[in-house]
Amino acid sequence: EELKRRVDENKARFNGEQLGAFNEVMDSVDNNLGKMIFIHSAGGCGKTFVCNTLASAVQSNGNVAVCVASSGIAALLLEGGRTAHSRFKIPIPALDTSIANIKRGTQLSQLLLWTKVVI
Repeated sequence: EELKRRVDENKARFNGEQLGAFNEVMDSVDNNLGKMIFIHSAGGCGKTFVCNTLASAVQSNGNVAVCVASSGIAALLLEGGRTAHSRFKIPIPALDTSIANIKRGTQLSQLLLWTKVVI
């Protein structure tokens, strides 16, 4: 219930564009549409705020949201965030022939099977 309260409070602070992005992502999640949605805007416009609210909304419904970023600093700003390389076992350097090193039956493979949305 704490998560739902936080989601409601955050949504009340959204501007129109943030609410539109939030609703589009949640529609895809709630209806299993599998959309890939890119949220793009200048720094300081609230992307992280929207992403953290999305993660809370998904989790408040009993689902799994995995939060990743391209850099460690950005990942620190996301609730439960990790770098994409760390979370998905992407090799460094990543080449066009590289594949993620996720093994069947591991905790990570199970987490990804249960994941409703990757943010």
